[in-house]
Amino acid sequence: MLKIRILLSFATGMTTVAATAQDLPPRPAPIQHAQTETARIAYYAVGPKDAPAVLFVHGLPFSSYIWRDVISALDDGSRRLIAVDLVGFGDSTGTGFGVAEQAAHLDRFVAALDLKDLTVVGHDWGAGIGLILAHENAQLMRGFAFAEGAMPPVYPRPTYDEMPERVAGMFQSMREEDAEANVLDDNLWQETILPTMSLEPLPAVVLAEYKRAFPTPESRQPLLDMSRSLPIGGEPADVVVAYSAAAAWWRGTDLPKLVMFAEPGRLYPAAMVEWTEANIPNVTTTSVGPGLHVVQEENPTAVASAIDAWLDTIEGETE
Repeated sequence: MLKIRILLSFATGMTTVAATAQDLPPRPAPIQHAQTETARIAYYAVGPKDAPAVLFVHGLPFSSYIWRDVISALDDGSRRLIAVDLVGFGDSTGTGFGVAEQAAHLDRFVAALDLKDLTVVGHDWGAGIGLILAHENAQLMRGFAFAEGAMPPVYPRPTYDEMPERVAGMFQSMREEDAEANVLDDNLWQETILPTMSLEPLPAVVLAEYKRAFPTPESRQPLLDMSRSLPIGGEPADVVVAYSAAAAWWRGTDLPKLVMFAEPGRLYPAAMVEWTEANIPNVTTTSVGPGLHVVQEENPTAVASAIDAWLDTIEGETE
């Protein structure tokens, strides 16, 4: 069954998360909204509007809240730091929740804010969505960075056969009818998977913030649609096309790149880092210390330091 497969893939000896009475740690700036043709997109931003922009893109099942400590640590007034909610997550509303559709929403968001001289920083699915955005807006880009991303060469994959059995079973299950009951009705991503994404339990108030956007089965459709968007076996066709083109660009462009990896990590382990160093031009790789998947929660200072040092380098090259 779906739950069993997913638990086998994601359970890592986590202990139960105990509820606490602490207040929710704040974002570094209030939520704002940008209206596009297809969505009302929520974001928060710090720094001057005329400074070089850095766009932080979250993944599944998170929101822009995951970047709060990283952005707070980076905020020295020299850059415009923007964390965005994907549509259907956090405080963003609209239609179209698949990966290719999310990339199109971000494209319109970048145009609405007139962002240029842009660096994209992605995590999880935010890395893949950000890669599509960067490829399709290469003329606007200054750099691209990610941690724990659904990235080439791992995806796209021609078949499930090339994947570890437990992971293949999980994503095949997401495309079965049972997934609707488990993801929509039982809130599988938030209740079962999210608590297993870090080496140490996340605070209950933080978990509650990530759950806030998904109070009903209907509101959880973005979780299911993105779960079904992983490009495997030629499907979904729109994601495979966009991802394949972006992957080819990733392998050839001299755009400065940063790959942050955790130890042991989950989506982008050491073997993938080694492949990246051997095959991707103009790339910097750096460890952000112990962590499983949610590195922004597990070690935000190290993530911020890695981004800051890399940005200093590439900004110096373009001055």
